[in-house]
Formats: sequence, structure tokens, C-alpha cells
Amino acid sequence: MIKRTIAIWVVMLFLAMPLKAQEFAPVGSAVSQFLEIGMGARAIAMGEAYTAVTNDAGAAFWNPAGLVDIEKRNFYLAYNQWPADISLGGISMAMNLGNMGTIGVSGIFLNTDDMEVTTVDAPQGTGETFGISNYAAGISYSRFLTNRLSVGVTGKIVHEGYMDYDYTTWAVDIGTVYRTEFRNMRIGMSILHFGPEVQFNGDFIDFSDPRSVDVDEPKSFQTYSLPVNFRIGFNIDVWRAGRNGIITAMDMVHSNNNLETYNWGLEYSFSEMVFLRGGYRLNLDEGGLTLGAGARFNWFAENDAHIDYAFSDRGVVANIHRFSLGVSF
Repeated sequence: MIKRTIAIWVVMLFLAMPLKAQEFAPVGSAVSQFLEIGMGARAIAMGEAYTAVTNDAGAAFWNPAGLVDIEKRNFYLAYNQWPADISLGGISMAMNLGNMGTIGVSGIFLNTDDMEVTTVDAPQGTGETFGISNYAAGISYSRFLTNRLSVGVTGKIVHEGYMDYDYTTWAVDIGTVYRTEFRNMRIGMSILHFGPEVQFNGDFIDFSDPRSVDVDEPKSFQTYSLPVNFRIGFNIDVWRAGRNGIITAMDMVHSNNNLETYNWGLEYSFSEMVFLRGGYRLNLDEGGLTLGAGARFNWFAENDAHIDYAFSDRGVVANIHRFSLGVSF
């Protein structure tokens, strides 16, 4: 079992080799930035220290290996109101098939209100408008390899479009979760958005190049990578008394288009029905503090549902409020 666990982690580390540490933040060097916006209020409230914690259909957004913790079927819905009238949402559903493992489907969308088209000759607007159409849709599979180790994989389609310029590509998420007997500690690892480089279709006039402007010589777009993230984290029971308890979690996140971030989170549960959460993200340019709360209740027979809220301090950008809903049936 130990050899198998080590082998899986070695493979994941090998896949993450392109994420070699850099001395500066290569911000803006990857496309599909909407994929890096955290999904789900519980995860956000815990400072996004969630790689090992995730255990419902929302695991499709963080670590597909966590899907195995679903007992029957689970439906998950999340919504974020981002600055500049940007709406971001996610939806997922997963089903436990017993010894065959757990399967799931998920999707993320980002859209905006219509925006005015401006040009060099018409900086106040041409009278035309355009919108943004970004989404990702995936299928996940997860199962236990041993009674402690689970693995999961998600294959997905990613689309990003602005006016007449867009691309569609594929990506893969891979994850593992290892469970220990020591204070219910879990160790998780995942690689998210691993896929080929992409190129927007069409061409454009480069106004920084006199030849492109004077000769009316359009240029093709460069190729860009997806925002590949390598995550490793753990969570552990700090205190447990019956149905009450406190857990803490920590994550390290290495991205190919930013500096490493270090996330910490805490969750207090009262009777496994009321939850208070807090977290902090280190090595960000702005903000870092997160807070939140949640409630779980029975909605039909032995089925349960949970509603969660999270607040994120984003510094000079804006304060973000997020909501999510999960239903088991």
C-alpha cells in the first residue's frame, strides 16, 4: 500500500515539473483565469485550504479523489458575485456506485453584462457591445485503491470567448487523498487544469507595431498555457467531543502563472449542524482574510442539506460574498 501511494505521488510530482519555481510572479501568462477562482463557500471560508478536506460533489473543483466520501448521491451548487458585475457559478453532481467507485459531472460558467466596444478612433465607444462566454464542463471518476487511499480524475472541456475570438480545449485534473488514524488526519494532493497550450482564433491589429498599423498587417495570437495548479495539503482534528469539534487545514498551492500561496483554515462544528469558519491566504498582493458560516439540516427522511456562506477580503479590489448549497439524496 505504501509503495503504491508513493508511486502515485511521484507521478503527480513529475506532471507538476513544468511549474518550476520562479523569482517573479508571471501574472497574465496563462488563459482561462476563471478556473482559478475558488468554488464553494465552505472552501473559501477556510482560506481555500481544501485539498484534503473536500468530501462532497464540490470535490470536482478541488480534488476529485474526495468524491469517494459521498454515501449515495450529492448535488452541489455555488455562486460568486465577482467585481465589475461578473457572475461566476458552479454546479456538480456525483453518485456513489459502491465497489465500482464514484462518478460525477460538473460545470463552471462565467459571464458579464454587455460591455461597450471601444477603439483608438472611438475611445468613448462605437455603439457596439460584446459579452464574455467562459465555461468548463467535466466528467469525474474516483475510487478507493485501499481502505485509506483514494484517487480521482476529471476530464473536461474548457472554452473561453471574447467577441469573435475564442478557443476550446481539453484539460485533466488528478488527485489523491490518504486517510490516517491519527486524529482523522487526511493528506491530499491534486493537479488541476493540466492540458495543452491554446491559441485564440482569428487575428488582430497590433497598435504597438507601426507595420501592423500602417500596412494593415494583422497578427495571429500567441499560444498560452492553461493555469496549471499543483496543490498539496492536510487537515487534522484539533479537538473532538462527540458531535462537536474543531479541524484545521493547510495547503500549499503552486501555479504556473503566479507565486506560491500558503493557505490556512479552521472550522468549528456544533453538533455537526452549525459551522463557523475562518482562514487566511499568505503571499497575496491584496487581502487574504476569509470568514464564513454554514448550517446542515435534514430535509427528507435521512437525507441532509447544507447551506454555506463565505466572506473574502480582497483588499483594494472589493469584498466578495459567496454562497453554496449541497443536497444529499
